[in-house]
Amino acid sequence: MSQVNYYSMRQFSPYQGTAQVVETPRVRAISSDGISWRVQFLNRRSRSTHAIWRADGSGTLLENETTQEFLEAMQNHPAFPFPAGDNLELWLLDAKAQKPLAILASTLDRAHPPRAAETVWQAALAGDDSFMAPSLMAAAGQSTAAVSPIAHREVLRRCVQKAAGPLNRTQWFRRAADGGGTGLHGHRLDASNLGRKLEHDTFPELLLRAEWDNEREKNLVHDYHDWQAPYLLTHCHLARATRDRLERAACRQAEKLYKLRHFLPEIINPDLLKVAFVEAVIRRAGQP
Repeated sequence: MSQVNYYSMRQFSPYQGTAQVVETPRVRAISSDGISWRVQFLNRRSRSTHAIWRADGSGTLLENETTQEFLEAMQNHPAFPFPAGDNLELWLLDAKAQKPLAILASTLDRAHPPRAAETVWQAALAGDDSFMAPSLMAAAGQSTAAVSPIAHREVLRRCVQKAAGPLNRTQWFRRAADGGGTGLHGHRLDASNLGRKLEHDTFPELLLRAEWDNEREKNLVHDYHDWQAPYLLTHCHLARATRDRLERAACRQAEKLYKLRHFLPEIINPDLLKVAFVEAVIRRAGQP
């Protein structure tokens, strides 16, 4: 069998969790849950360029000369989650110190990262107003059922934009195994920052900088990370205290957490997660 690449990569613009990827010379397959795989045929001139593969055989992928190697790769794949392959990261920089503020994108290692890329950070997809920050609702005296005049994702976006300043500066970094990073090119980047070396603790552990000028902004970012907790738990190399906090937050989104159960590299609170998984299964069974 030819070389098979197994890797994971985060999905951005905006952040939407982690995808697992299996790649052979002819086929690339991507999954967000480890169960259903979207298969893309590479270098093929055909109307049929995509198919779905599922281990239970309910997908649309046919077994033939083109797909045989991929099917063998799926039968022998390593444990989830696959090693992270996207060590090139694009960060929005803060205006004061020009240090990483919010991650915008990531890509596979290559000699030179893309020139064209996002420069504006977004908290969620357009039209998705499901992020409701408890800290904002408490400050406004609202219940979870109340409708905020401004979407909380937009409030957070404005906070990030304020910290970034009127002229968005971004920079690509090649992250090392120890978490540090080497600065590459960027957008509106000071020449002095090219090639700079930053220690691992200069980069936010999650998606956004955790420390802010006031408690309101800090609590809002904390709430956002709690909202993204099921997805963030698929990341490797989280501090134990961070993973513990995210697990507790993710249990409040049992169905989303259950969908990602195969991608968790470590579990701190197995009993809590077991209860959440049972809750998710019961809810699914009750759906039409």
